[in-house]
Amino acid sequence: MTLARLLLAYAAAAGLAAAQPADPAGERAGAQALPALIDNVLNDPSNPESRERLKSAAELASAREKKAIAAEKAVLLAGAERDRKKTLEMRAAKEKRRRAWNKAFARVCSLAADADNMREAVYAYEALLEKSPVYSDNGEELAAASEKVKKILYRTIKSEYPHLVEGRDRIDERDIASLLFYRASTQDDLGRYADTSSTQEALNKADRFRRLERELRLQHSNLTKGISLYTKRHYSEALALFEEVLAFDRANEEALYFWVIARGKTKSAAGDEAGE
Repeated sequence: MTLARLLLAYAAAAGLAAAQPADPAGERAGAQALPALIDNVLNDPSNPESRERLKSAAELASAREKKAIAAEKAVLLAGAERDRKKTLEMRAAKEKRRRAWNKAFARVCSLAADADNMREAVYAYEALLEKSPVYSDNGEELAAASEKVKKILYRTIKSEYPHLVEGRDRIDERDIASLLFYRASTQDDLGRYADTSSTQEALNKADRFRRLERELRLQHSNLTKGISLYTKRHYSEALALFEEVLAFDRANEEALYFWVIARGKTKSAAGDEAGE
């Protein structure tokens, strides 16, 4: 080994030693003797004993460095495995909830296709919106599902109550809610119009449909922005958005997953700043 390589190895050893926890007494003594070794080699490069001792010190430092790297790698791999398991659990929970929601969606479509089930269809659709899972990857899916329900309702209304959609090719939230009023009117034994409470119920329902649809769009946006901020390490800002999503959708596995990690990283950063 050349003198230059010996000196480089020693430099690496010195740097590593500074980063390690306190050594046992014997190792400390050896570390303290290293400056003398390097001085001896510099003063007399041809001295074989000093060169051999410096070589041994460099090899020892290299072994310690490899051990430290292996330990760090093991910690990182263990952390990655924990994260992988959490991610898989989150995805499985999302899929389970999606399957349940799709089953409820199919029921709404079935009800919406039968004129005799209009009232039940309206309430089932409301429940479907209330329980819609807000995930970062299903915004378009939910919007398409909502449009499908409206199209089915439109065909049913046009077939059974054509005057309610005369001159139009689609319906909105007010039309859906008005079915409550119309069914209450036509099913009255005396052929009377629905009372004031039924009218108000229909108006309230229309407003609720609009608010739920707006809220779903907003929380999809919040979750997407939150994940984007999270990937950029803006954890505090991301936390606030995840909390908004959870306030609307308490069972949201994806928002909770990122909220827990972001909260831990925020606390860790705060602790590091306090330590400084």
